[in-house]
Amino acid sequence: MKKRMFLAACLILTPYLASAASERAVTEPTATEKPMVRDGDASNTGINKRDRDDKTLTPMDQMNNPSDLKITQEIRQALMKGEYSMDAQNIKVITRNGTVTLRGPVKTAAELERINALVKAMPGINSIDNQLQVK
Repeated sequence: MKKRMFLAACLILTPYLASAASERAVTEPTATEKPMVRDGDASNTGINKRDRDDKTLTPMDQMNNPSDLKITQEIRQALMKGEYSMDAQNIKVITRNGTVTLRGPVKTAAELERINALVKAMPGINSIDNQLQVK
């Protein structure tokens, strides 16, 4: 009777164990490694950990003075009007005292260069910190 119960439990649990064994392990990058998002890997733990660093700008660091808000708005509108990937349209744009920080993934190196050229051509920008990454 015990053998049958054990066998039944093994048969019931086999699909779950096989599924758990086939999942890819996700590791967090060390402080010196760049976070990497693989195709099909929805985990952004490494990126979130990086963003908690005091040195990394986030949208909460956007200045609220009229000139910085206008620069950010113009960049965002240009990205939405242009033919850019969804990833590119969702990049982070942070402006502080005329310095624009661009962060996030884009589809191709060509798209990254197009965005960089677009932002360089805009008036009122002192410098650009381009942290865009090609997926």
